[in-house]
Amino acid sequence: MTLLESLKQMARDRAEHPFLLHEGRSLTFGEFDRASNRMAHALAGLGVELGDRVTLALGNSIEWTVAAFGALKAGAILNPVNPGLGSEELGFVIAHAAPRVVVTAAAGADLFTGAGSILPTGSRLVALEPLAGADDLARRCAAAPETPLGRVIGPDDGSTLLYTSGTTGRPKGVLFAHGRTGGSGTFFIENMDIGRDDVLLAVGPLFHGNSWSSVTVALQAGCTAVFPRQFSASEFWPLARAVGATRFFTLGTILAILLAQPETPGDRDHKLRVVLGLGSAPIRDRLCERFGFAHILECFGSTDAGVVTLEPRGALPRPGSAGPALPGITIHILDDGGRELPRGEIGEIAIDSPHRMAEYFRDPERTAAALKDDLFLTGDLGRLDADGWLFFVDRKRDVIRRGGENVSSAFVEKVLREHPAVADAAVIGVHHPVLGQEIKAFLIPKGTLDIGDLEAFARARLARFQVPRLWETRTEFPRTPTQRVEKYKLRAESEGGEAKPLLG
Repeated sequence: MTLLESLKQMARDRAEHPFLLHEGRSLTFGEFDRASNRMAHALAGLGVELGDRVTLALGNSIEWTVAAFGALKAGAILNPVNPGLGSEELGFVIAHAAPRVVVTAAAGADLFTGAGSILPTGSRLVALEPLAGADDLARRCAAAPETPLGRVIGPDDGSTLLYTSGTTGRPKGVLFAHGRTGGSGTFFIENMDIGRDDVLLAVGPLFHGNSWSSVTVALQAGCTAVFPRQFSASEFWPLARAVGATRFFTLGTILAILLAQPETPGDRDHKLRVVLGLGSAPIRDRLCERFGFAHILECFGSTDAGVVTLEPRGALPRPGSAGPALPGITIHILDDGGRELPRGEIGEIAIDSPHRMAEYFRDPERTAAALKDDLFLTGDLGRLDADGWLFFVDRKRDVIRRGGENVSSAFVEKVLREHPAVADAAVIGVHHPVLGQEIKAFLIPKGTLDIGDLEAFARARLARFQVPRLWETRTEFPRTPTQRVEKYKLRAESEGGEAKPLLG
C-alpha cells in the first residue's frame, strides 16, 4: 500500500482521530486529507504536472507536511531540502533537481530572492505568507477545492527525490517511486509494537528521513505524530509528557544530549517505552536505566538503500549489529569480483530490496555502477553471522590501506572513543610515500587529553598496524546537517588541498 493509499484509508476510517500535533496545532486525518487536496489543486494551478519536482525549503511545520502530501497528490516528485544549507550546496541541489515550484517561507527566502538568487530559470517561487517576488501559496490553497485532484499515479511514478549528505563529494539525487516509498513502515509498526492509540514523537528536521518516517509510520498505523519546530533539550521532556508520547524516533546524538542533562526525579515520569535510536548502541543500557525505556532499537540503512535491517524487539543485542534483514529483503556479501562470500567473511554489502531507490536522478552512470543484476551495491563493508544478522565494518572508501594491511577507520574510532578523555574521534588515511597510507586521528578532547597516554591506550587494544601515527585535536568536526563527519574535508586539509564537496 502506497502512502497516498494509506492516507485515503485513514481519512475514511480514522477521519476524526488526531494525525499531527505541532506547536499547539492539531490536524485530524480527515482535515489533513482535505488540506492536502487543496494544496494539490493549488500546485496544479501553478503548472505542476506529473513528474515535475516540487522543492520544500522549509523548517518543521504543519504546512511542510501538507505541502509534501499535496505535491504527491499532484503527481509531483517531492524534493525536501535543508533550508539552512549554504548557497553553493543548496544552489547545486536546486539546479540539479530543476523544480517546477520551490516552496519557502519568509524566514528562509533570502537565497531565492534578490540579485544573488539561486532559483533556476523556469522554477517558480511560492511562499506560505506574503513575500515580495513569490506567489502566495496560502491564498491559493484557501481558494482551492478540498476534493481530490483526481490524477492517476502509478507505483512506478516518481514520488521522492532526496539528496545525499555529500560526505564523499557532490550530493547525489536519490529517486524513489511510489511503489518503493514507505514500504518498511509496516515492519516498524510491528517491531515497535505501534497501535492506533500510540503517539510517535520526533524532534529532528522533517527533511531528514528519521523524522519523516515518524510521520509516515503514524499515517500507516492510524495513530498520531508529534514534532516540534526544533529540538530543545530543556523542552523535550515537558513536550513528551504534554502530548503523551509513547514512541520516539531519533538519533543517538539526541539521546546523548538528553543523557548529559542533569538528573531529575521526573526522569521516568513519561510514557515513552520504545525508541528507534539510530547510533545509540554505546549508551543504550544507560538510557534504559535512567529513563525507563523498555526497548531501544537500531536499524541499518541509507538514503539510497532505504531501511535494510531492524533489531527484533526483545532480542539480546549483538554488539556491532543492527539486526537481520527486514522481511522481503536479502543481504549479500560480495568480494571485489562480485562473488558471494560465505557467512562470517567481510565484503561489500549488496541489497536485494523492494524498498531501495529507483535510480540516481539524471545520473545513469552512477545508477549503473550502483545497480548490478538488480542488487544495490551500498559501498559499505560488512559481514553476516550464522543467523543472518548484519555487522557493519566500515565505508568501503574509509578503509585505510597501510603497508598492505586493511584498517577499518570505524573500528579504530570506536576504540579511541572508549578513552575517558576522548569525546569524539574521526580517523582517515593520508598519503605516505612508502606505506601508501598512514593513519591520522582527529580528536575532540573531553577535558585534558594526553596524546602519549591515548597512544598507549590504543596500543593495548589495537594491532600495531592499526594504531594512528598522526594525531590532531579539534574543538569540533565538519559535519553534515545529519551530524555525519565530513571526512572529505579532513582529507583535503591533511593533504593540503581544498575541500570541494560539489565537485566530486
